[in-house]
Amino acid sequence: MTPPEQVPEPSRSRQRRERERAEARTEILQAARELARAEGWEAVSMRRLADRIGYSANYAYRYFKGRDDILLAFVRDGFVRLVGIMRSSGTSVQAAAAAYLDFALDEPDLYQVMYGLGGVHVPAADTVTEGDAVGAVIAEALGITDPNDDRIARIWATAHGLVALHAIRKLPIDRAHLHRLLAASVDDLLRTPQQPDGGVR
Repeated sequence: MTPPEQVPEPSRSRQRRERERAEARTEILQAARELARAEGWEAVSMRRLADRIGYSANYAYRYFKGRDDILLAFVRDGFVRLVGIMRSSGTSVQAAAAAYLDFALDEPDLYQVMYGLGGVHVPAADTVTEGDAVGAVIAEALGITDPNDDRIARIWATAHGLVALHAIRKLPIDRAHLHRLLAASVDDLLRTPQQPDGGVR
């Protein structure tokens, strides 16, 4: 029997380069988030980041194509974290929705860039897979397989709407009140009879 072909381990120098690259990307992303927290995402630019970390602008371009590439990295990471938190919250729709709300309230700057709020914009087409994963968690909690079921969009839209209104101070209530509103909305939706076409009566 022929043994399976073994993939050679990367050389030490390559491992070191990959580690240094990962560390550099982390340093740039950390500087970008600190800048965004202090001045907003519109303040994030390659030149501002270079000044913040003490290198030339070309340094950041070695690891990211540009500002949009940095924002995209935050969006993708944010959705991965959001989905993980929702999945670990439990099996009920209410638990998944509550976890979504908590993430948005705990990570307002990250949530802002994930959804293009506050003047930042990352093309939605670049994060379709990540966004679909949020809908998949809601679908699993509902016990359905149709990704186009209207209930998914309604739960997601309700949670996001509460977050967005709260962020612009149109809904100046505390976290507990936001959770009560979301839970009541989800409960109302689950009690609404489902139509054959996937909509609700």
